[in-house]
Amino acid sequence: MLDDSVGGAESFVSTAASVWRHAVERPGAVAIRWDGGQVTFAELVSRASALAASFAKLAGGNTAPIALATNNSVQMITAALAAWKMGRAYLPVDPLGPPERLRHMLAEARVSLVAVNGSPEGRLPLGPWRFADIDACAISCSGAPTFAAGASVPVNAAGDLAYIVYTSGSTGQPKGVAVTHGNLTNLIRWYGEAFEVTEADRGTQFSALTFDAAVLETWPVLAAGASLYILPPSIALVSEQLRDALVSHGVTLCFAATPVAEQLLALEWPDNTKLRYLLTGADVLHTFPPATLPFRLVNNYGPTECTVLVTSGIVPTHSPYRVPTLGRPISGADVYVLDANLSPMPDGESGEICIAGEPVAAGYSGRPDLTADRFVDNPFGAPGSTLYRTGDVGRKLPGGELEFLGRLDEQIKIRGYRIEPGEIVAALRSHAAVSAAAVAAIESGVNKSLAAYVVLRSQVSGAELRSHLVSRLPSYMVPQYLVRLDSMPVTGHGKIDKLRLPAPGNSDLLEPVEHLAEPESEIQTEVASILSVLLEGRPVGLHDNFFRLGGHSLLAAQVIARVRNAFGVELPLRTVFESPTVAELSDQIEKRILEIVASRPAEGPADSAAQ
Repeated sequence: MLDDSVGGAESFVSTAASVWRHAVERPGAVAIRWDGGQVTFAELVSRASALAASFAKLAGGNTAPIALATNNSVQMITAALAAWKMGRAYLPVDPLGPPERLRHMLAEARVSLVAVNGSPEGRLPLGPWRFADIDACAISCSGAPTFAAGASVPVNAAGDLAYIVYTSGSTGQPKGVAVTHGNLTNLIRWYGEAFEVTEADRGTQFSALTFDAAVLETWPVLAAGASLYILPPSIALVSEQLRDALVSHGVTLCFAATPVAEQLLALEWPDNTKLRYLLTGADVLHTFPPATLPFRLVNNYGPTECTVLVTSGIVPTHSPYRVPTLGRPISGADVYVLDANLSPMPDGESGEICIAGEPVAAGYSGRPDLTADRFVDNPFGAPGSTLYRTGDVGRKLPGGELEFLGRLDEQIKIRGYRIEPGEIVAALRSHAAVSAAAVAAIESGVNKSLAAYVVLRSQVSGAELRSHLVSRLPSYMVPQYLVRLDSMPVTGHGKIDKLRLPAPGNSDLLEPVEHLAEPESEIQTEVASILSVLLEGRPVGLHDNFFRLGGHSLLAAQVIARVRNAFGVELPLRTVFESPTVAELSDQIEKRILEIVASRPAEGPADSAAQ
């Protein structure tokens, strides 16, 4: 065991009750800010109460979770508080995600109501659940009484479910982690004590709402009575813009996924930076912070099944270790390094990282079989206590810190996303033309990409197979490479031998890279150079798709930044996704340049003479 500390014996106070308390004691204090608006704690609680009243009329008298199908952070936070006011858990889902995957999640979690942004018609799957337009419900209840001190405070017990978050599943379907209010309160208590959070602090929220990083960004800040800034995700992907936003808004606390945090560490920071802590996690951190950094970098580790994180540590400027450690267990968490028989490994030797204590979630929603496999009896705790087997391999270091060494299974982490290859394989094999499939990670330096290998029983184009995957998987799980094999390499035991899967080559790709077409203009030449540099020198032809060559959202943001520097034009991030070739992106740049020139006032004779 790494730490036998447990959470404090304080009486339980739910997250919602903390937010309501601030609304009573400091009604005019700003809870949430965003470009163009803000909401006070009193307004936030009033809106949540109104939504709860409206939702209750539609949801009936059961206690089923409320699904929140919106990518608007303010709506999500307000509706989550409404769900807690009703005594329900909330389930964040991506309204733009694959419909069949979404249908599976809603059915498995036994959702009775789906709160949406606008009309769900044609966008969300139908089922035994009802729909509620968040804004329309708020307007219909605009005359409802606002909160009243004491009587209207939500009552949530520690054992009640607070939220469900779905992650990629090894069995071919995503699985929903059910987190209790007690789990969440332990995280919030630790966060507040570790970073000395006060009402004067300012946090940020820009992670995707369907990932548990949004939990870490949102609830510890609001529960402390501090202000939360909602930043556009596009800003978060451009390190310079993110830095400038953090500085201009006076942000003091920020979480950024590992790839983003590493980019922030490489920047120069102005003297007026108020940021105190930059938290990071979700992938292996390879960078130590420079001594000149005006804030502290905090590395964190933890699976979704243990309420976001279970270890944390301030990263020093130098260390005897190759990469920063995962830190030490947070309060309330017991972290062990065990062998296959759940016996402790000696310090310094590797084993499976297992977790017990207050962060351990209630299990997987609607999947007692998966729950029993990972959430086992804790041999080191009181009867009935639970130990979660992470599948991660690590070791305890001499200073008491934890080092991550890899995985026991096939789970892959790419740019902070947790990916189970089994879910991708199941999607591939659901196509009639595919008789066998495998998925592997292709590494290039610190970058990873996904490759899918298929044996076909009939002809299918790469475009058709990719379209099939896009309709069933979130975008970060769609493989970059689709590789055709005559047969799968197998081991002596008849299992697929992933060590013998070939590196993707043009001859066996279902979407072969055509002969490089050369740039035809100065703009195209410069764009090709920008893309090539970001793809680590890989040649980029006029019609090559940036994302098929290894591009991803973080690199797309860098494309926008470099285009701005090279041509003096500002393009939306979506431009790279909608125009991912040199030819298409160059056309967009040229159009924007012409728009800028056309918008300038024409010079008259007097103006010309003055020149």
